[in-house]
Amino acid sequence: MHTPRIFTTPVMSGYAYSGLSSQEYKDSLCRAITTDLMPYSEFLKVLREFVAELRSTFGELREVDAVFAAKADVVEVIEKCITDAESAESAMRKSVLCRLIHYFYDVLQGCVTAPCNQDVTRFSDPRFIRHGVHLQIAKACGILVNAITMANCCAKTVAGESDTVGNEEDKNNAFKTGIALSAYVHTEFSAASRCLNPSASPEETKRRKAILRVLRHNTELCLKVSELISHNILSGFRYRTKRCLNGILNVVESTSAECEAMVHNNDESAYRRLAIAKRARRGFAYFFNAYGGIGLSVVSKYFNPKGYLGVLVGAIGSLFSMHRFYSSTGNADHAVAIRIDHCLRVLFTLYRYDVKRETLPSGIRKAYADIRSVYTSISELRPDLLLNPQAEIRWREAALQYCTEMMSIWKELHERHLDVVEQPDGSPDQPSTSGLGSAGAGIGGSQASSVLLQDHSYAQPSTSWDQPSTSGLGATSSALYETQVASHSPLTSSDDDLEPPSKRSRSA
Repeated sequence: MHTPRIFTTPVMSGYAYSGLSSQEYKDSLCRAITTDLMPYSEFLKVLREFVAELRSTFGELREVDAVFAAKADVVEVIEKCITDAESAESAMRKSVLCRLIHYFYDVLQGCVTAPCNQDVTRFSDPRFIRHGVHLQIAKACGILVNAITMANCCAKTVAGESDTVGNEEDKNNAFKTGIALSAYVHTEFSAASRCLNPSASPEETKRRKAILRVLRHNTELCLKVSELISHNILSGFRYRTKRCLNGILNVVESTSAECEAMVHNNDESAYRRLAIAKRARRGFAYFFNAYGGIGLSVVSKYFNPKGYLGVLVGAIGSLFSMHRFYSSTGNADHAVAIRIDHCLRVLFTLYRYDVKRETLPSGIRKAYADIRSVYTSISELRPDLLLNPQAEIRWREAALQYCTEMMSIWKELHERHLDVVEQPDGSPDQPSTSGLGSAGAGIGGSQASSVLLQDHSYAQPSTSWDQPSTSGLGATSSALYETQVASHSPLTSSDDDLEPPSKRSRSA
């Protein structure tokens, strides 16, 4: 019940959650709790439903790893704690709920660090994949993350605390931590997936696919746990989130290293993305330490959030976060998603420019023009054109801000070479509205998608600098995508569960 499904698009591959493990369900319940639409007693009933689903899931996973058999016993303790919460007096409710949250964290820690999550042999076993064991593990983690978030929300509500406990700096640190993590894991997987190539033997190809499944699985666990990085989470639990994430990130890094070693030495695009991923990893550590209350000086010498590469990471992470909604909901061929895809490709090429050492006027103008093209493209994604504006607008605004900062950095260092680039009707202050803005209400369809990608000078900018190899297993997700972006190959490789449905049907 409510088992996540795998989605694969040209831009990314991951897990789409539903039911008790989904972010949407969690958010709706938290809104009900904070607005007093859901009484305390009703919340505890819902929490028992979560625990019942956990018990069922652990029952299915008991034979997979001893960790899950042990955690099934902890469920008994959790149920007793819920019983205590039901009879607790008002003054004691927050204390009991906080104890409950710690139990949930204990189980989550065990789930995300279970040895089977990094066992390549299991991920090459057709039975393991066919029975969706990895998806059951992801579901359990999703339920635990949601239970923690909801219990935290209720604990603050019963104590009369504001739902916006953090200050603006705390909110920004949490938001930027998520953006940096998104840039890291998606760029890392994009680069690592290029280890698949025709020169490998069938047996070696099978092994590499299994490694990629391990990488994707742990990437998805990481992203799910990162939902706990919020200014609303009580400060006393933030170290628990960090411990969970550190355990998963260790696996992500070791698995990525295996893939990196198998990437062709002449694959410039892959190495460029690996370099961006490394920078994003440092950015994640920087902002997460700030969010967790740790001094910035610990990592500031490794990452400059205001530097060109730090800002580039922010732009990439914002757009990946935005695109994930479209990919995970089957809307990868939506006009907005195609636009974001193109912008990501352009941003990936920008790493090749050294903003401080670039001396060729042509290179300076090319980099600046590419950034401006991305800015213009994103600025045309008006809120009424987005599928989920409530979530997407903040990422859109962040991407625009990061692009503005990148242009400012280039202009400050090379203004004399950029005079010819400036156009009054296309400046960041007055972005062009000739493209997406004219598509109007019909943008959701394929016709609007076609309108989107025509008559735009930015449709060409950086593709000559970043032509990814097509030697992997990548495929487009629709005929529309193939006709509009035929000059590009996917950002991710694919195979069976890594492969877009359209290619599976064509190759069948």
